[in-house]
Amino acid sequence: MRIVLLQQSIYEQKADAAALAQALAAPHIRFGDLMRSHLVRRTGLGARAAAVMNSGEPFPDEIATAILRDTFDSTAPAAFLLGGHPRSTTQARALDDLLHECGAPLDGVLYLRLPEDEVERRIRQQAARRLCRNDLTHRYEPPADPLAAGRHCTVCGGELYQRKDDDEDVIRSRYRTHEAIVEPVARHYADRSLLTAVEAVGTPDEVAARAVAALGGRAS
Repeated sequence: MRIVLLQQSIYEQKADAAALAQALAAPHIRFGDLMRSHLVRRTGLGARAAAVMNSGEPFPDEIATAILRDTFDSTAPAAFLLGGHPRSTTQARALDDLLHECGAPLDGVLYLRLPEDEVERRIRQQAARRLCRNDLTHRYEPPADPLAAGRHCTVCGGELYQRKDDDEDVIRSRYRTHEAIVEPVARHYADRSLLTAVEAVGTPDEVAARAVAALGGRAS
């Protein structure tokens, strides 16, 4: 099956995507990996992508589409799970056109979503994370009572701090921005009867099994 994977920013889990790719017996194509490959190889597309990223400007749809076109090179795989793309309806339409040119249209689009209460729990959990200045691998999640939260690492006694990315306002802003990007793409595929939404609660294998069952009727 040829599947596009959409995920919420608070949820984007590599383990779940890997389990899903294995369950579908399909290679997991990560757009981020494709772009990094161009950056490392210093291709023309890589140079253009690097210039945009260094400028802080939004990543152009045309470069994203060109990276996918270079990857498929007129022949799309018989099966794949594509993650991290498309990020706009323009990219989605371009992907549709590219795959039709290859004679390999999408079989479906899987949208892994979390219930609102689980989204809220994960936002608060991430905002509670602290790292040890002595070792960035030490994570500390304080108890529900803020007054009971410690200021020192329980492993080595080092001072704990919060990353800027873990600030609750930053997390919520990033979540809202990501939702504003993904929802139009989801509607694009829903309008084409390709979208399947699955509740992404449970272990990676449980989520994968639920997703495969939901996608079962889309096998080409």
